[in-house]
Amino acid sequence: MNSTPADRAAAHIEAFIRREAAVAADDPDFTRQVNLFDTGYLDSLTVVALTVYVEQVLGVQIADTDLFDPAFATIEGMAGLITRHVPDGKEGEGAPGPVERAEGSHRPGEFGD
Repeated sequence: MNSTPADRAAAHIEAFIRREAAVAADDPDFTRQVNLFDTGYLDSLTVVALTVYVEQVLGVQIADTDLFDPAFATIEGMAGLITRHVPDGKEGEGAPGPVERAEGSHRPGEFGD
């Protein structure tokens, strides 16, 4: 089964958020359709780290306007927005590898958030 660029981008985004937000593999509330901000999986600091990760891994700079698009609240929505800007030949091929914690990022609750 071939995956689409959006599927591959979503896999990378999901892996990054799971790592940064310390989301358990069996968390039933964490899906590609859940609003990541309303549920606390994403905050502004994690978004900054995510934009850097997407630029490094997928070669895409997330537009400021995309950050305020309602679709940016879900993994599927982010993947759709991001793949509109993927350069030819660089579509996040394959499954995402290990995700390193972004410098200066922290797990939810570490600093009383």
